[in-house]
Amino acid sequence: MEGVFYAMTAGVTFGIFQSVNRLALRGADPYRTTFRLLLVGTSVLVLWAVLTQDLNLLFQGSWLSIASFAAAGTIHFYLGWTFLSLSQQRIGATETSAVVAVNPLVATLLAAWALGEGVTWRAGAGVVIVTAGVVVLSLRRGELSGLRRLPLFGLGAALCWGSSPLFIRWGLAGVPAPLIGVGVGLLAATLMYAVTLALARRRLSPQGRDRPTTVLTLLAGVLVATAISLQWMAFDLIAIAVAITLLQLAVPTVIAVAPILIGTPMEKPTPRLLIGAAAVVGGSILVVLAGTQ
Repeated sequence: MEGVFYAMTAGVTFGIFQSVNRLALRGADPYRTTFRLLLVGTSVLVLWAVLTQDLNLLFQGSWLSIASFAAAGTIHFYLGWTFLSLSQQRIGATETSAVVAVNPLVATLLAAWALGEGVTWRAGAGVVIVTAGVVVLSLRRGELSGLRRLPLFGLGAALCWGSSPLFIRWGLAGVPAPLIGVGVGLLAATLMYAVTLALARRRLSPQGRDRPTTVLTLLAGVLVATAISLQWMAFDLIAIAVAITLLQLAVPTVIAVAPILIGTPMEKPTPRLLIGAAAVVGGSILVVLAGTQ
């Protein structure tokens, strides 16, 4: 039950983080905001790893494992968080959260392809349900903007977050310490972001440097670091499929919190959003649970 509690708390914390992050992005440059988020999250997680983990495991592990952790961090944090920020600015936190809920489905299908894990008929049914949910969400986007187009940035974040577990698993084969692995991944992503901002500094907007935005970014960084820690603690105690399923509590959390915290029409939950979100979450849960049988 302890692992279940960690996973459920992580899901709710992720949902609150997404809402706070969306508020921090109002009028701010998403790249600089994501970099600050990475700095805070990396600092918190690295400190937590130093205080609680045996760092000798890192030095005793293979370079391949370290490279796998770095690749996982680059995909999950450098690319995934950037897509998350861009998607939240474009379509809002509520719809982005629902679209990103596809990531357990992506992870299950990629594991079947890369690791040879079978997909049952229940998983196939989940694919159809999730696909229908994404279509419904894209139609909602058309209602708001007059356009009919897929939420590509949200789907990009889901693809990143669904594929990074493959590299994490390869890394853990040589360094069996998830929290250390996440720390290495965050460091790699933060360094890459620093290089990117240095190279593109003349093209990036200077907006988002006011004190409220900085405070919100710090709060978002602490929230996401806490959620990631709880997530990996859950992975260490219960089946990953069960943990991923419980993490989908982030979706209803965002739908409940974002309209109150942000209050823009973009965040207002509509029947189409609720139906699409339910299809995405329900289909993802069906796929993940089918994989545990």
